[in-house]
Amino acid sequence: MVRLLGGVLERLLEEGTVHFEGISGTSAGSMNAVVLAYGLLCDGAEGGRQHLHDFWKAISDAGQKMGMGQRMPWEEFLGLDPEYSPTYQFFSNITRFLSPYQFNAMDVNPLRDVLVDRVDFDRLQQCQHTKLFISATNVRSGKVRVFHTGEVTADAVLASACLPQLFKAVTIDGESY
Repeated sequence: MVRLLGGVLERLLEEGTVHFEGISGTSAGSMNAVVLAYGLLCDGAEGGRQHLHDFWKAISDAGQKMGMGQRMPWEEFLGLDPEYSPTYQFFSNITRFLSPYQFNAMDVNPLRDVLVDRVDFDRLQQCQHTKLFISATNVRSGKVRVFHTGEVTADAVLASACLPQLFKAVTIDGESY
């Protein structure tokens, strides 16, 4: 089982005495919040644990397939630290000089695929058990927008978790986040 937040979240779910009335999150925390809330909605505490585990396993698998900074077989054979491998350095440098609008012009985002495969956002928006609060930063104003349960979509999560060096801003209601 993937150890989440040093095991704290997992332990709270195992304990069974904690009721999650509301969950807030930003960045990777928004993914945890949405997947946990959906898991709780579908299958209770054990479902929350299992959905989180399955989600992060799917993210890991997608990273293995899509990761452009992966080590080449010869780098692994030589025992090069991934941070110092030529492949990683090339990828790291290219993202410093090209914006995602140039580098990722097709807006490929494997996170979107994993999110929509694992979370039924229409069902989640109707959730009465756990309130969700997902934060994202408005590009134009620099102000935070909090998306509440009924507004939480895959786009809201992607906006919250957006890495501006790799992905384009996400447009919601005519505003970029």
